Amino acid sequence: MRSLFASLLALFVAIPAWAGLWEISATGSYRKTNFDATHNAVMESATGSLGYYFWESSAIMASYTRGAAKQVQPEYTAYQTYEAYGLDLQMTAGERNSPFRPYIKGGAAYVVKDLRTYVPIPGSNPTSYQTIIVKTYGVTPTAGVGFKLMLGQQFAIKMGAEGSITPSGGSNSNSSETTYDLSLSAGISFLF
Repeated sequence: MRSLFASLLALFVAIPAWAGLWEISATGSYRKTNFDATHNAVMESATGSLGYYFWESSAIMASYTRGAAKQVQPEYTAYQTYEAYGLDLQMTAGERNSPFRPYIKGGAAYVVKDLRTYVPIPGSNPTSYQTIIVKTYGVTPTAGVGFKLMLGQQFAIKMGAEGSITPSGGSNSNSSETTYDLSLSAGISFLF
């Protein structure tokens, strides 16, 4: 055990020649869908992340995501919010000066999902609503793939896909099933 610890310590002491690169990224999305005059949905999300490359192609990435959605139907109106605090290990292929840099990542996130559905109660005047609330939260594993297209030494366009397994349960959740979430993103990165 001591030799393993000594070996790891020697490895991390020897890597400063590769270390020291920071990355700040921002991604976002907005979508409005109109099905007809009385049915529509609006969704938006944004993610910010900060990463530190401790080796030339390996980084620890911390991220924060916030999203919201609103769905309007004559039968109900639903509001959904999503928050995630993530920490990932990202492994990048290619060298630091390569223009195309694909990556894979894996880690964990603390996720909070809140869904509120407002259903009009027939015959009430003024209109009253029955409110249905489902809130789930917890730590979830995450994994993803993507790429950075370098547009110079410090600026990149970033695209990726990430999946997570969200635990069931939490406050007011009567579901015992696990959900699988998928996120597609595009944005920019600055490396310094």
